[in-house]
Amino acid sequence: MTSRPPHVAEDAPPADHSPPRQVPLPRGTGLVTSIGPGLVLAMTFLGTGDLVSSSVSGASYGYALLWTLVLSLIARTFIISSIAKYTLMNRHGDTQILDGFARITPVLPGIMAVVVLIAGFVTQATFVLAAAIGLHQLTGGEWGGDWGRFMCALVLVVFTLGLVALKRQFVVLEYMARIASVAMIAAFVYALTQIGTFDIGGFVQGLAFEIPEEEATSAFAPIVIASATIGTIAGNMPNLLYSGFMRDKGWVGPRYRKLQQFDLIAGMAPLLLINLLFWIVAAEFTAANPGFSIEDEYDLSEMLSVSVGPLGPYLLWACIFFAAMTSFPSQSRGFSQLAINGINHSVPAFRTYLGRDEQNPAFRWIQALVFIVLPLVSTLPGAPNLISLNIVGTALSTVLSLPIIVIGILLLTSSKKHMQGYAVNRVWQVIILGILGIIALVVGAEIATNLPDMFRTAFGG
Repeated sequence: MTSRPPHVAEDAPPADHSPPRQVPLPRGTGLVTSIGPGLVLAMTFLGTGDLVSSSVSGASYGYALLWTLVLSLIARTFIISSIAKYTLMNRHGDTQILDGFARITPVLPGIMAVVVLIAGFVTQATFVLAAAIGLHQLTGGEWGGDWGRFMCALVLVVFTLGLVALKRQFVVLEYMARIASVAMIAAFVYALTQIGTFDIGGFVQGLAFEIPEEEATSAFAPIVIASATIGTIAGNMPNLLYSGFMRDKGWVGPRYRKLQQFDLIAGMAPLLLINLLFWIVAAEFTAANPGFSIEDEYDLSEMLSVSVGPLGPYLLWACIFFAAMTSFPSQSRGFSQLAINGINHSVPAFRTYLGRDEQNPAFRWIQALVFIVLPLVSTLPGAPNLISLNIVGTALSTVLSLPIIVIGILLLTSSKKHMQGYAVNRVWQVIILGILGIIALVVGAEIATNLPDMFRTAFGG
């Protein structure tokens, strides 16, 4: 059985007390400033996984796969809420979800630490590439030759290293997330007004659960696009970061459940709106330009250039830059928290750091090297393009983590052994998590089956 620091067990709340009085929601401007972890998490999803997946789906199949977006966002919100419920309302005083996974089986945190190190690195490589491309294009796009984006990435890595050294880095990340969400909504609303069309009938019809026939204009099969959308949005590894963001905010214990639920909804609402705008703009443009497909980030630029005019590409590069730069620093911290927590559970010499994971000296090294500096390789000349790296990286992350996450959360939150009596899942919650668990296994198997073809398509092998 995994050991715990004595203070964790001593501080754990009594097992059978009634639900505590909730921290009241602030009023006025305090309501806005209280929103933090959910929006920071939402922006990590946007940079640039949702942007790419939603745009590729809309451009490739119009509104036919729109149901995957809606279903995935609902599933994502439910899964993240369940993760938050465990870390706020468990019997043991655990504040990280991997603490709970260790109670299922002691080997699980170590497995997840390896998954986080691999999939987190690929995710961070995608983000730094996206941010570098955005910055390079915003500054002219011609200078530096093949090394231009690498030099931009180097500047962004230095900036990120400085940011994560700040004592109040989470506050900075909150403000960056708010600015980025407003900027992206404004940019794509403007793009949609310039296109001037919106097929409401097609939009509604796209909510039907249908998989279209494969189109010659798409580089990826519809089931791959659907799986990538579901994997990007519904339940892949970044969902686990919410517990760490809540702890950074100071939300520890069941009194914060109501505030956390409001925060999560407030973060997911702009995420839904932004994803819909990405999808609608791509679908409407492709409908007016038959044969158009998105195979790299420059196709996205061409789409906005034709539909919006000279300002279009700048809007795209600004959105890509903001989306990636609100993700890269925050996920470097979140992934490091998860990885070091799993390592502390798995390495006997490090178990004294449980409950205070970030005091492990390895935390800063993992954050700086694995999740900030090493991802620079994705910006070297000859590296894969942004679309390919995102699709394959998302698929890899999903197949490694999605089934473990959903099934683990189901087992933890449905058990009186682990949850406060008033917080144990009700029957309908067990059913929903069970259905999501089945979907996770099916999606994971589908992605695993298509992964070789996906690599060949993406990397030209």
